[in-house]
Amino acid sequence: MHEAGYELGNLDATLILQRPKLSPHKEAIRANLSSLLGADPSVVNLKAKTHEKVDSLGESRSIAAHTVVLLMKK
Repeated sequence: MHEAGYELGNLDATLILQRPKLSPHKEAIRANLSSLLGADPSVVNLKAKTHEKVDSLGESRSIAAHTVVLLMKK
């Protein structure tokens, strides 16, 4: 991304899982993502949702991640 002349404009990630509960870990995950991407933490948004005990996500057999990224030319 940086070598191609882009920087992170915004990252919005939603993790879908029953457990573990991510609330105690959200800031650490956000800080790690920011560090790995070389971005300011203010442009990284992380949300966690459950799947209300429906299908493999809700039965704690899998997790899913939905992420949207905006890249901006430097």
